Amino acid sequence: MTIQQLEYVIALNTYRHFVTAAKKCFVTQPTITIQVKKLEDEIGFLIFDKSKSPFEPTALGIMFIKKAEIILREVNELKNMVSQQLDNIDGSFKIGVIPTISPYLIPLISGSFTKKYPNTILQIDEMQTSNIITALQKKEIDIGILVTPLDEPFIREIKLYNEPFVFYGCKNDFAKNKKTISAKEIEKLDNVWLLKKGHCFRNQVLNICDNLNNNKNIKFQSGSIEALKKMVDNYGGFTLVPEMAISKNDTGCNIQFVEPKPVREVSIVIHHTFAKDALVDALRIEILDKTPKEFVKNKRFIKINWK
Repeated sequence: MTIQQLEYVIALNTYRHFVTAAKKCFVTQPTITIQVKKLEDEIGFLIFDKSKSPFEPTALGIMFIKKAEIILREVNELKNMVSQQLDNIDGSFKIGVIPTISPYLIPLISGSFTKKYPNTILQIDEMQTSNIITALQKKEIDIGILVTPLDEPFIREIKLYNEPFVFYGCKNDFAKNKKTISAKEIEKLDNVWLLKKGHCFRNQVLNICDNLNNNKNIKFQSGSIEALKKMVDNYGGFTLVPEMAISKNDTGCNIQFVEPKPVREVSIVIHHTFAKDALVDALRIEILDKTPKEFVKNKRFIKINWK
């Protein structure tokens, strides 16, 4: 016995005509005939007396139809409840954001998001990429914001934007008059400051510049881009930073790369079973609205049909 078969029975009782009932159910007449016959064989009695014209329910059929109407009404109410819950973003949600994104993105969106969605609480933690992936797999967090692609089978990636890398160096003769810079020019320089191992941003920088020189007396390990900028300001050398880390208060030189600029892809990531697309979309729209207009952004959002 299926919900579809019950719907066919209700349609037949309403219209008392197989062709009309089939049209209203958007199926062919043979389909509705076969399915109702299968149902009658399963329950062991006839629902409709077809010897009469128009046909009408049998005594047992009337009882069956009344119960079927109740069941279908309950099913529709359940569908409506599920739909409302999927679209409702009230509640508390846990979000993991990598440290090279969090201090620049979260302050931009937190105030406006709270005003728009006062009943939605976002518990945001800075986490490295590997920890976000593990937490998503264990469903310890609901959403991650990090650099993609990850190519994890259980994760769904919703691209937000491409963020360019920027050269940040001390104001010396090399940097002070430059408008743009290339990766090849950087490879000739000494004293690059890098994030410590384990940060995906470190690997991204090394991928941009294959042969970096790192002849420093001070071996500084940090997980903070702001700390690297301070080391450049105080001890010279250079580092690469994401464009959103650039500030009007910077004392060093910020130099854009030549085209095509190296970029990192920033995305929202969720477990493939996470059904709150309404929350993901609200967060995505807020982020795209607050990030720089020059970024290449993903304007399309494909919702999963969970119904």
